Amino acid sequence: MTVADNAVDRPLVDVVIDAIDADAELSDEVKYFVLAALEGPTSLQELLDGISTPHVPEPSGSQLVEEPVGAFLTSIGVAGFRGIGPRAALQLHPAPGITIVSGRNGSGKSSFAEALEFAITGSSYRWENKAKLWADTWRNLHQGDPCEVRVGLTIEGSEPTVVGVDWTSDAALKGCSTWTQVGKQKRSTGTDALGWKSAVELHRPILSYDEIGGLFDATPSTLHDALAKLLGLDEITDAEKRLAAVLKEVKGPRQRAAESLRQLKTSLSDASDDRVNNAADLVKKRVADLDAVLALATGADASASRALIGLKRLAALSAPTQQRVDEVVAELRAAAADTADSADEALSVVEQRNDLLDAALRLHSETGTIECPVCATGTLDDAWAGHSRAQLAEQSQKLAAYKHSRRRLDQAQRAAVELGNEIADATAVEGVDLPSLSDYQKSVAVAREQPPNPSGMADHLATTIPAVIEFAEALRTEAKEAAAQREDTWAPIAGRLAAWATLESAAREADEAVKNVDAAKKWSASHAKQLRDQRLAPIAEQARDIWAELRQESNVDIGAINLVGHNTSRRVVMTGSVDGVESEALSVMSQGELHALALALFIPRATTPNSPFRFIVLDDPIQAMDPAKIDGFIKVLSTLAKTRQVVVFSHDDRLATAIRQLAVDARMVEVTRETGSSISVAQTLNQAKRYVEDVRALVQDEKVPDEVKRRAIPGLFRLALESAAQQLFYAKQYKEGGGRVETEERWSSAKTTKKRLALAVYNDIDKDLSQWLKFREGRGGTVHIANAGSHGSSDVPITWGVVNDLERTVDGILAE
Repeated sequence: MTVADNAVDRPLVDVVIDAIDADAELSDEVKYFVLAALEGPTSLQELLDGISTPHVPEPSGSQLVEEPVGAFLTSIGVAGFRGIGPRAALQLHPAPGITIVSGRNGSGKSSFAEALEFAITGSSYRWENKAKLWADTWRNLHQGDPCEVRVGLTIEGSEPTVVGVDWTSDAALKGCSTWTQVGKQKRSTGTDALGWKSAVELHRPILSYDEIGGLFDATPSTLHDALAKLLGLDEITDAEKRLAAVLKEVKGPRQRAAESLRQLKTSLSDASDDRVNNAADLVKKRVADLDAVLALATGADASASRALIGLKRLAALSAPTQQRVDEVVAELRAAAADTADSADEALSVVEQRNDLLDAALRLHSETGTIECPVCATGTLDDAWAGHSRAQLAEQSQKLAAYKHSRRRLDQAQRAAVELGNEIADATAVEGVDLPSLSDYQKSVAVAREQPPNPSGMADHLATTIPAVIEFAEALRTEAKEAAAQREDTWAPIAGRLAAWATLESAAREADEAVKNVDAAKKWSASHAKQLRDQRLAPIAEQARDIWAELRQESNVDIGAINLVGHNTSRRVVMTGSVDGVESEALSVMSQGELHALALALFIPRATTPNSPFRFIVLDDPIQAMDPAKIDGFIKVLSTLAKTRQVVVFSHDDRLATAIRQLAVDARMVEVTRETGSSISVAQTLNQAKRYVEDVRALVQDEKVPDEVKRRAIPGLFRLALESAAQQLFYAKQYKEGGGRVETEERWSSAKTTKKRLALAVYNDIDKDLSQWLKFREGRGGTVHIANAGSHGSSDVPITWGVVNDLERTVDGILAE
């Protein structure tokens, strides 16, 4: 394999791992996301969920990739399918070379190509991309049962293999059963046993005119995607798509949080509340304190609203009841009236007199009858003592009654003072208009200005406290209503605030994943472009070489080929020139040139050494080509045919004519259609038999001197024998699973006609041909004539007999 092939076909994961390892700025987290995306959606989701990390395979290195085993086509058998009714078979020579399958439109020729395409790929471009009519008319109208396809293959290192497709009489197109059989082994379901699943996309060996032309007839992205698929970039393209989908998913929390914040800020701007101001201050910070936000939203922060606290305080404003006022005033007035008849002086005299009498009585009780020590005229006798005791008791009783009335008055006054103290102060709430607040404050101030005398105090309380009670009630009502209004306004805002905090918390948890996935997506997109350029370069170079052959007489030259854009802007940009003037090539090409260009682009991938297909099948490739381009196309086919089995289906006689005119070695097969969709396949002229016909024509031509005939005939004999021998040898080798390189080397090692015949007949270059030469009459003489020219012999018979001997010998070789 060449370096170019390695650049194109090296496993994509190896390339990505090398690129990741070489990128020192790429974090491990981002690397994991890239690898997980390459592994598949499950690995990517598990990494996102934190369940597992992706497996990191060891790079296989930059060593050259081994060539896979190759397969050639031996036959295509079809029955009941498309334009073929009774079973028909197209026999193919399983070796490098060109086979032209021709036939008029409707002959059933393309039905062989479509049957092959369906068997190998499981689909058909026409059915997938053309009108529904194609998919509805896949079963033959004349004889649709049995309906089957059989594709014969020779695979290097294996026994002859058959891929079969069968439909029951009532089956739909996709209701078929596909199987593979190697040699006489048991059939296996499907074609997975061949290992061609990815190769069919990467090295698509079957190209139809519709498919090639559709690359330019559809949207610009069609050609872009087709080339990208052939480059084997599906994995990284799929990885990029997975990362884009995951990025959209992980961005969801941040987008929802952002939208929630936008709505929240609108709500905050429309409301008036100190909590709203606090919330606005919290959410405008680059990184908001979510704990503080939730505390504010849920009310856990009791100090969050001074206004609400003030309103709640006013709503619970304490004030005396009217009943309490009436009781205090009545008691104060009664106590004052009870003590109004007594004076302090009288109370003092009574107290002094009582003290004197009490002392005299104690003296009398101790000394008995004696002269009054105060007045010295009276006598403190028992009679005086009894009288004095009675008088003292009476005065003590009056004194006690007076003291009681005084205490009552004091208590009444204290109750009046306490009544005033029960009136709470009320302060204004910032930002809240309370109409009764001022009246309440004034009434309280007036009520607290109490006169010192009890009667005045009672009157003052009776006239001022009712106003306090009235305004207090009004103020409480206003405060309650204002608080309720604020709560009604705040409640939905608090809900939005709490909801945003929850969303923001989830967004912060996802932000790291967003950063890593976004970086992984950008890295994948960037390196996908590098990989496109790297893998497209050798293909573009081969495409330019092929275009150089196909462009015959075209004034358009192509330069760089690039895949650009992404999403809906994907397209192919191809630089070029028209008569030396730079221009974008695609915009100035004719339909025929575009078709030739498509072949130039896709043939390189179909024929890469890493392809398991040693065949390439082209269906009606020259429809839009002019004669000059057909000549170039034949040159391209001739180059491909050195290493590939090239099968071309064509209804255009120009291809077969050009093949003959250019003397290109090719097998010509003609497909004809009879009534009832009965198809006949016949080989028109084998190359070896063409040489026989050339000998016959030379012998028959009387204008050619015998001397010239004798000199020319040995060479034509040799060409005929060696061509037949080569066909036989190659067919045997490939049917036995022999490798292409080994087969070519062995054929090249046989330098003489006899050695080549021995190799073809006995698979032994040194085998004696005597028995074979004697087995059929005329073989010995035929080989002798073929060798005569190399020995300079001029004794060469010019008779119809030797021509017939040559024909029989060639036919015998081809029949083995």
